Amino acid sequence: MDRGREFLETPDVPPSAFFTIVDDGMQGLIRIASIGAASGAGLFDALEEKPGTAAALSDSLAIPESILARLLDLLCQTGLLSRSGREYRNTPLASTYLVSTSPYAQVHYLRKNMVYLEEIWADLANRLIAGPLIFDQDRFFRGLSLPAMADTALCGRLQRTVREVASLPGFRSCRKMVDLGGGHGLYAIAFTFIHPLLHATVFDLPHIVPLADLYIRKYGAERVSTMGGNFFSDSFGTGYDLVFSSSNPSGKATGLIPGIAAALNPGGLFVNVQSDGHDERDVYRALEWELWSIGTAEKGKGAYTREQPFLTDEYRRALDAAGLSLLRELPIIDDYHADTSVRMMVARKQVGSGMSGAG
Repeated sequence: MDRGREFLETPDVPPSAFFTIVDDGMQGLIRIASIGAASGAGLFDALEEKPGTAAALSDSLAIPESILARLLDLLCQTGLLSRSGREYRNTPLASTYLVSTSPYAQVHYLRKNMVYLEEIWADLANRLIAGPLIFDQDRFFRGLSLPAMADTALCGRLQRTVREVASLPGFRSCRKMVDLGGGHGLYAIAFTFIHPLLHATVFDLPHIVPLADLYIRKYGAERVSTMGGNFFSDSFGTGYDLVFSSSNPSGKATGLIPGIAAALNPGGLFVNVQSDGHDERDVYRALEWELWSIGTAEKGKGAYTREQPFLTDEYRRALDAAGLSLLRELPIIDDYHADTSVRMMVARKQVGSGMSGAG
């Protein structure tokens, strides 16, 4: 056929495959943007107080009714809202995860995703050329990452981890613990709640510990305190019966193992929970990882080690050399991504191992 007339024939490759990719992507984008905007506007909190019509909600939220009505119907389709007549109400899903007073509220996690959507993904063409978005350290850790991690941990990972630690022989004998790189401090808080004789210290960078202080006050955790410092260079104390590390480089750096062993009393426990490397297998998250950075730090080096392997042969040899006997290894399900888990290891300091000095 004359090339000038080939447009009269339908394509050999069915167009449905292409348009399905675009349509599914756009619908996903619209869903997350709608949920984020509705949460930010206080819609779910308003509906938790009482069901409302589009007109009533329009007045209280200062959103034009014609737009709000369409948004409410979209949220019904997601399963977050239900409608009876003209009234809308939260479903149990929204009440659990999107109402700010819920103990499982994902407000911070949602906010972090909205920031990524607006500042990274919507600007992807520029990011590909100009390079990663550079976050200020305080904004990233205290404002975005750690509050989001606190939100997602409360959906199951924290409870599963705490149950496993509570079941360990010797846990009830613990009186003093440190949560290395404890961030939000929720693990330390939880351990003291289930063990009335345990005192805990959350050790993290000086600009991070105010966040832990907020959670300590929120939950009234009287036996949890904070200590500012850098575990790569500063002492985090001695005389601990339990050293805990979760999702930070204190649990992957072999150079810290002698200091951790020295900080433990003989027979003390080192509990370490870290990523199992699933991020590397997720092409979406692998790309996202390349599109942002924190200050001038290189991720994967020094303080940012998410993609580094865990429990390598080298790490196991370092545990043994420091007098730490590996007792258990097990997966902990992490609900915030499908089919995701982290790995927990438990080691005990040998009695009479000869390690001394602070970490």
